[in-house]
Amino acid sequence: MRKLHSTIAGQLMILIIGTVLLSQAIILVVFYVKTDEGIQEQQIRMIIEEVATAYEIGRTTSGAEREKLLRAASDPDIRFSVEDFPLTQNRFDVPDDSIAHMPKILSGMPIFATDNAVPSLSIWEFWFAERREDCLVGEVRSHQEDACPIDYVSIKLNEKEWLNARVLSPVDELVILLPVILSAGLTLVGILVIVTIIVKRITAPLRNLSLAAERFGQGEAVGYVEVEGPDELKSTTTAFNTMQERLSRFVEDRTKMLATVSHDLRTPITSLRLRAEFIKDSKLKSEMIETLKDMDSMVEGCLAFAKQDVQEEKSETIDLVETLLNLAGEFPGVAFSTNLRALGYLCRPVSLRRAIRNVIENAVNYGSKVRITADSDDAGISIEIIDEGPGVPDEMLDDIFEPFFRVDEGRNTETGNVGLGLSIARTIVHKHGGTIRATNELNGLKMRIWLPGQINSP
Repeated sequence: MRKLHSTIAGQLMILIIGTVLLSQAIILVVFYVKTDEGIQEQQIRMIIEEVATAYEIGRTTSGAEREKLLRAASDPDIRFSVEDFPLTQNRFDVPDDSIAHMPKILSGMPIFATDNAVPSLSIWEFWFAERREDCLVGEVRSHQEDACPIDYVSIKLNEKEWLNARVLSPVDELVILLPVILSAGLTLVGILVIVTIIVKRITAPLRNLSLAAERFGQGEAVGYVEVEGPDELKSTTTAFNTMQERLSRFVEDRTKMLATVSHDLRTPITSLRLRAEFIKDSKLKSEMIETLKDMDSMVEGCLAFAKQDVQEEKSETIDLVETLLNLAGEFPGVAFSTNLRALGYLCRPVSLRRAIRNVIENAVNYGSKVRITADSDDAGISIEIIDEGPGVPDEMLDDIFEPFFRVDEGRNTETGNVGLGLSIARTIVHKHGGTIRATNELNGLKMRIWLPGQINSP
C-alpha cells in the first residue's frame, strides 16, 4: 500500500488539514491572550460583588431573617452562611485591577480566601460528568466537600461571627479555551469530510486513467476511458483515448498486413514444391525441397507471430507453480524446483504458457539438463530457465530475441527453428509488463523472466 503522503489525495488532505490547524492555532492563541485576563478579572469581580451583598445582609440583619436572606443570595455556584469560625485563615490579596471596582463596604476589610482552580485534566470529568451535579454548593453536604473543587471565603462580621462562602472553584486558565477547541475540532472534522469527498471525486478519474494506461501498456484491450473530472484531467483522458485508438489501429494494420503477406506466400511456395518434384537431378531436387521447407516454416512462424498480436485473451488468475510444473513435464529431462507451494497470478494464461514453453523448448534444443526455478517477492515473480550447453556469445545476448535471428544458421535444419520462438516469448512477457534477460553461466545459458507483482490467491 502506498503511503498517504505519496498520493495526490494524501498531499491535498495534508495541505488543507495543515492550513486549517495552523489557522485554528493562531485563533486560539489570539483568543487566549486577549480574553484570559478579562475573564479571570470578571470572575473575581462577580464573586466579590456577591460576597459584598451577603456581607451587607449579615451585618445589618440577624436571626431567622438573616438566614432567609442569605439563602436567597446563594445560588448553585456559591452558598453563604454565618458561623462562629472562619473556613480559612488564608489572607486574600485583591488584584490591583480589581481594587478600583471594590465595593465600598469591603474597602479595607481583611478577606480570607482559598485559591484552588479545577485542574485542566479533570475538567471533562467535572463539567460534563455527574460530579458537577453532586458538587453544586447549593446542595453540598459536609461529606461531599472533600471530593469537590470548592474554595472558601471568610469575612469577619463581629467578634463572634464570620460570614463564610463556599464557592465552586474557577476553572484553570487553559480550560477557558475548551469551547473554542471543541469548535475547532468540529470544524476540522467537517472540513475533513468535505475535503475527502472532493479529493476522491478529483482523483478517482485519475486513478481510472492510471489503471487503463497500465493495462494498455501490458497489451490488454482497454476500450474507451470515460472523460470526467476537472478540465485538465478531461484533456489528458481525451489525449489518452486518441493515443490508444491510433496505436491499436497501427498495430492492427501492421499485423493484418504481415498475416496477409505470410498467407499469400504459401500459394507460390506450394506451387514451387510441386514443380520441384519434376526435377530429374535428385541432388538439386533435394536442396530445393529443403529450401522450400525452410520458407514454409518461416511463413508459419510469421503467421503465428501475427496471430499473437491480433488475438485478445481475457486475463484470469492461475497457479503459476502448477503451470511451471506441467510445462516441465512436457519435456523429458527438465527439472523444476521451488520453495513456493502455490502462486496465484493474474495473467493471460494461454499466452504466458506459450512464452515460457518457447523458452524451455529453446533450452532443450540447444542445451542439456535443463532446470527451472521460481521465486517471488513484493516486487514480482522471477522464473529462471537454465541449461547446460554452449551458451551464446556475449555480443549476441540481446540479438537472440530479434525475429528470425539464429546464432548458428546451420541448426535450423536440425531443429526446425526459424528464430521466432524467443521473439514471441519476449512480446508476451512485455505485454504482461515484465522483462526477459539472457546471461551466460559457467556451464550454459540462463533465461530470467521477471513478471510484476500481481499476485493473488490461486
